[in-house]
Amino acid sequence: MKILFVSKFEYYEPLGTMYLSSFLKQQGVDCYYLDIKFEKDLTGAIRRISPDIIAYSITTGQRKFYQKLNLDLKKQFKFFSVFGGPHCTFFPEYVYEEGVDAICRGEGEYALLDLITNLEQKKDITKIDNLWVKAGGKVYKNEVRNLIEDLDALPFPDREMLDKYRIFRKMPRKTVMTGRGCPFKCTYCFNHSYNKLYHKKGKIVRKRSIDNVIEELKYLLRSYNLRRFQFWDDTFNIDYKWTLDFCEEYKKEIDIPFSITPRVNLVDEPMVKALKNAGCVTIGTSVESGNEYLRNKLLKRNISEKQTIDVCNLFNKYGIHILMGNMLGLPDETLDMAFETLDFNIKCKPTYAWVSIFQPFPRTELSDYSVEKGYFNGDLDSLDGSFYKKSALKLKDIAQIERLHHLFSLGVAFPKLIPLIKIMIKLPLNRFYRLMFVLHKSWCYFTKLKYIEFSEIFTRR
Repeated sequence: MKILFVSKFEYYEPLGTMYLSSFLKQQGVDCYYLDIKFEKDLTGAIRRISPDIIAYSITTGQRKFYQKLNLDLKKQFKFFSVFGGPHCTFFPEYVYEEGVDAICRGEGEYALLDLITNLEQKKDITKIDNLWVKAGGKVYKNEVRNLIEDLDALPFPDREMLDKYRIFRKMPRKTVMTGRGCPFKCTYCFNHSYNKLYHKKGKIVRKRSIDNVIEELKYLLRSYNLRRFQFWDDTFNIDYKWTLDFCEEYKKEIDIPFSITPRVNLVDEPMVKALKNAGCVTIGTSVESGNEYLRNKLLKRNISEKQTIDVCNLFNKYGIHILMGNMLGLPDETLDMAFETLDFNIKCKPTYAWVSIFQPFPRTELSDYSVEKGYFNGDLDSLDGSFYKKSALKLKDIAQIERLHHLFSLGVAFPKLIPLIKIMIKLPLNRFYRLMFVLHKSWCYFTKLKYIEFSEIFTRR
């Protein structure tokens, strides 16, 4: 039985798909991967592989693209299609779309293995946990199984499946997950819905052992010419002792620069000092809003202004770059509140103030609130998947807030521009402002944060 994973390059490794591939290969399944951005003849490549299953991992913004791609492939090839990822986890009714044979909710390792085994042995596929399956004109809906408790038991992500593409093979950074799950209940994030889905289905937050993570990092250093690691856990520092112990081992065994995503109210000076000593060069964290009501009542961040500023001062003291996450265009937000967020960032002094325009992706608490208050009509088709162009909400000041978004990072980096920005956002020069946004963001990413290197932009297949 052959399974083919199909996706489109977005400058980061598809870790979820890579975990699925390595797990299935360990069980003897033939796994293949195609990136449609680099395949000059996609249909020819699929014909050579002749897969029994084609699998896609999709977000809500990508759902139409991959549905059309799947339909086009269905016209040329005979295969069983299965869709997973965030969109299918929260919108399992996607299975009703034409050409979709099954969707997978949540963790997919064992569900995919059961599907492949049953298809191969011509057994019933309609009763597999985590799957909604379309068969005989009906849709069979199954509950999710327990979460995978022992992450060390999983093989490392399948990097080899990407190596045929030069951009992955030569990428000077690798992304790594040291755990799964987030216990916090931020209303704009999928995690609170994910945790409800898995209620009483196992421990939400699970960490790999330090030895297991170090072993993977050593393998990557032996296999690739790397200059840094990026740890992509939702909350890297969720376990205080684990974090300090990891820093000590990392310094002894690995000792190249890395970046993490910590939660600031779980940080103190000994942790920052340990991270710096281990080689941490950049942290990505979020304030989301500088307005107290929006941040802690509406978004349920439950982090004070003082906590954030104090921790940012610590990271700056130890010379660790800060990528600060923010959102504009939130429900209930006014233009004055948006400027509060800008002012708050100036106090935090981040290396780069990353900012998105809030998108009310359904099945989150904040989306429900947006619909309830009449800010959003609930139409998924009005969401284009971009966080940087336009809001889907009906807010009094939304046109000016969108323009402020484009100029936000410049205002944080150069506060003296703020009086000019207040004038500029009254002018409908959105394309010009977006260009300024892209140029400043790219400059900071390449020269300061070093999240992406210029070589990655120009590297081809």
